[in-house]
Parts: sequence; structure tokens; C-alpha cells
Amino acid sequence: MRSALRTGMTLIVISLLFLAFNLVWINKLPDIRWDFSQQKIHTLSPSTRQLLATLDSPLDLYYFNSLTAPKKSRIMKRFGQRVEDLLQEFEAAAEGMINLHVIDPTPFSEDAYKASLFGLDDTQGYLGLIGTRAGQGTQRIEAFNPDDEPLLEYQISQLIHKLMHPQRPSVGLLSGLPLNESAGHLLEQMREHFNLVELASNITQVPPSVGSLMVVQPRALAEQTLYAIEQFALSGGKLMVFIDPVSEMGAETLAVDSELDGLLTTWGIRMPANKLLVDSLYASSASLGPGLPTVLHPARLKLPRLAMTAHDVSTWKLDSLSVSSSGALLRTRKSRMTFTPLLQSSRQSALLDAGRFASATAFDSLIDEASTSGQRHVIAARLEGPAYSAFPDGLRGQPPGLQKAARIEVVVVADTDLLADAVSQTTANSNVQFVLNTLDNLAAPAELANIRPRLTSHSLSTLEPMREAAAQTYRETAAELERRLERTEQAWQRLNPQATRLGTQAVDTNTQLQALNKERLRLPMELHALKTQAYAPLHRFERNLKLLMIVTVPLVLCLIAWVRYRWLCRRRWPPAGFS
Repeated sequence: MRSALRTGMTLIVISLLFLAFNLVWINKLPDIRWDFSQQKIHTLSPSTRQLLATLDSPLDLYYFNSLTAPKKSRIMKRFGQRVEDLLQEFEAAAEGMINLHVIDPTPFSEDAYKASLFGLDDTQGYLGLIGTRAGQGTQRIEAFNPDDEPLLEYQISQLIHKLMHPQRPSVGLLSGLPLNESAGHLLEQMREHFNLVELASNITQVPPSVGSLMVVQPRALAEQTLYAIEQFALSGGKLMVFIDPVSEMGAETLAVDSELDGLLTTWGIRMPANKLLVDSLYASSASLGPGLPTVLHPARLKLPRLAMTAHDVSTWKLDSLSVSSSGALLRTRKSRMTFTPLLQSSRQSALLDAGRFASATAFDSLIDEASTSGQRHVIAARLEGPAYSAFPDGLRGQPPGLQKAARIEVVVVADTDLLADAVSQTTANSNVQFVLNTLDNLAAPAELANIRPRLTSHSLSTLEPMREAAAQTYRETAAELERRLERTEQAWQRLNPQATRLGTQAVDTNTQLQALNKERLRLPMELHALKTQAYAPLHRFERNLKLLMIVTVPLVLCLIAWVRYRWLCRRRWPPAGFS
């Protein structure tokens, strides 16, 4: 009896001590978390922590995540939890300067009304973020996308930065081409997003208020202007430069400027003069003039997502880009700069003399010539690293300026025509968004600009190359059939009379038209078969992976049950002679 009483008293004392510990000391223990992911995706980068350390007033973040929305898939629900975990990391690292509010807006509720009022997207259930700051306006992320998960930390940090600095950054524009006439839509978007400062083409110094500068076709600029651009870059200014061997926006073909070539060489790159990039895989249709039929132009390229780097802010949320008569960037052998390609051609591309594009009848032979190259060419690249001056003695009559810099940051694009309305608005593309993304990143402070994308899972890194390889295989095998289908459609449109009035028409029994109709029916079927064949290995791998995951769990459970059964049998009926 005494032992039972003693045991009971001991248990009561232990319970009281445990309760007192939880009430008094649990809040004083440090919050320790371990991040075992390969890319440390659950840990904020040092640049993000530096950004949060600059907060001088509290911010409120309202995270709307519809957990019970019927349209939300399992993938979106898991991604929503991932976003919430990262937002909690932001709140903890801000040390009281960020107040996070997690809201599950049920249908027809007041929270759902607020989410729609602030412009959040409800296509698959609310999964967005609203940021507020006392005395300032609001910022929002309409909807988080799992495809943008590598840029999730940058996306949230950008919202916080805009809450802290709501004023638009100043971006300078220096152009040797008439952009007001040919790129009005781009300029309109730039004025909406930035404080755009348009500079004269003969300036001797970039204004100190400009932190980032967009330069278009500097071959048409004076030597003193090139010197001002170089000094701006050496003094820490950020540059986005568009150069073009043959610009369709210019009134005439510009001569090669040796000073510009020297400037590019100091940055560790060069662009071959009078050489146009031809790509048989990415070639698209273009009209050579009003009233003329469209043709497959070998230098008018439609760059898919596969042609863009997957992990750079410049290509964020881009689906396709259109470039026309572009050149290619080559890295010099002695370059010490970090050279990161942003846009690349396919392996069925080549650099050909610009004079060979004078006749449209030779386009097919140019496409065939490029298809055997096997080499990719860089259309746009990000350069970071040390640089020296291309004007070591300065300009005549002026003392030498800065001679070197430990680090400059420049984005170079070997095409100016992607800025033109004639290219950016003829087909669906993301040309304007590419420019805005890059300028926004260049204009950002170092704490935000240095946040790099990070891969989030090993499974994605395994499947994505297979998907890219399947898409590349399909495009390579289907390129010729697509060209034949396009020629067939053009020939059919020329022969088939257009209906001019309502009513029925007699069937045209023209033999050539019947043959074209058969081709129009047969070629799409062959394209579908090629696509099925190209994606077959990927589909087999995904099917086998699903079967493996489905079958493995029951097998493991059966194995555990069998081992447990054998162990119980051995205990119940021990072997003969065992005592």
C-alpha cells in the first residue's frame, strides 16, 4: 500500500513539475530549427536578412490561402503550406517588424470579399499576399505559382522592398534609334513602371539620379557618349544594352564602330559584325511587306521557354520571346567576367552573312544550312565581374576618368528589334515583360538583386531535363513537317476562293486543291504521331515511377506484417529442444 501511495505521489510531483516548466520556461527556450534540404530552401539567404534588417517601421502581411476551395489541387495545397512556412521565416527574421496574418477565406465570407477587393486571383482558390504599411499604399501578389517556386524568396522580398520604397526607381534611356516611333508600347510600359529619364544622344555624363541605364544601339552614339556610358558602369551604375548587327528600326545600316567594339571587349564579349543568327528550329513566319504573303523567315525567331535560362529574374513569368535579325554574343578568351546566358538559340542554328538575306527565295536553303550546325548561340547574357576602361587616356582635351572597377553588372542583348511594336505585338510573346523584369532587377538595391533563385526539390531536377529533352526532340523532328504544313496552308489560301456572300458554294474539284486538302489532313496527324513518339520515354518513366510508389508501400507493409507474424510464431512455438 505504501509503495502504491509513494508511486502516485511521485507521478503527481512529476506532472506538476512538467506543467510548471511548460508555463514558465517553455517561452524562454530558444527556437531551434534545422534545414536538411539540399538547397537550404527553408532558410532565408543572407541578402534577405540584410533587407529585413533595414526595416524602420512595422509591416502587415495578409496571406490568403483557401484551404477548402474545391478548385484547389493537392499540389497547390502543398505549395500553399510551403509559402506559409517561408512567410513565417520572414516574420521570425524581421524580429517584430513584420506581422503575419494567415487567412482562410471561405466562400461568400468577408475575408473572400476583401481578397477580391484587393485584386487577388481566385481561379484555383485564393493563394495570394497583400502587404500594408502605415501611411503607405498596399502591394500585392495576385497568386503564387508553383512554377515560380525557385523565385519565391525573391518575390516576397520584392513586395517588402516596394512597401518600404513605394517611389518608382529612376531608369535612364539612351537610344541611337527612334524608339518613340517604333517602340511606343514599350515606352508606355516603362513610363508606367519607372521614373523614365530620356537622355540626349550627345551627353557627356549620365545624371547622378539615374541608377540604371538602358542603352539601345550604341553604334549610332558619339564617342563622348560611349565614354559617359563606360564611366557610368565603372562607377557602379547598372546597364542593359541592346546591340544589333542589322537593326530593322534604323533608317540605314550603321557602320561598325571600333570604339564600341573596344568597349565590348573590355566587358569580355564580342558580337560578330554583319552576321545574322539563323535557327531552323525556332524560325517563325513573317510578312515581307503589306499585301505580301507570309513566309518562314530564318532570322525571325520565336524563342520558347526552353531557349531561356530557367533560374534568372530576367526570364521570370516568360513563355516566349520574338527576336528578328539578331546577332550572337561570344565570350572572349581572356574574360574574367561571369558570363550567364539568358537567351540561346537551338543547336540547329548558325551565323550567316547579312547580305545573304536579300532574297526571300533563298530562305529555305538558309534554314537547311543552319540545321546541321549542332551549336547553340547566345542572344542575351548577364555579365558580372571586374572591368577596365576602353579609354585609358580619356577623351581629347579631358583628363582620364575611372580606369577600372572591381565589379560591374551589365545585361547585353544582341537584338534591338524585339523592342519594336512590329515584333512585340504581331504575335503573343513576352518581349516587354523581359525588358521590365531586367530593368526592375537592375534598379533594385543590392540586398534584393543578390537574392538568387534556388531549386526546391530533387525530383523536379530529375524530371525537368527529361521534359526538356522530349520537347527538344519533338521540335527537331517536327520542324520540317511544320514548315511543309505552313507552305500547304499558304498554297491552299491562294487557290481556295473566299466566300463573299452568305449561302452555299459549289465544291471545287480542282486536282491541286484536292491534293492540298489531303496534305492539310495528313500533316497534322503525322505531327501528332511524332509528338507521341517523342514524349513516350517520359510518359513511360512517369508511369513506372507512379507504379513503384503505389506498389512499394503495400509491399513494405506486407513484409512488416510477415516478419511480425514469424516473430510471434517463434515466441508461441519455440523450436524443438529450446528450453
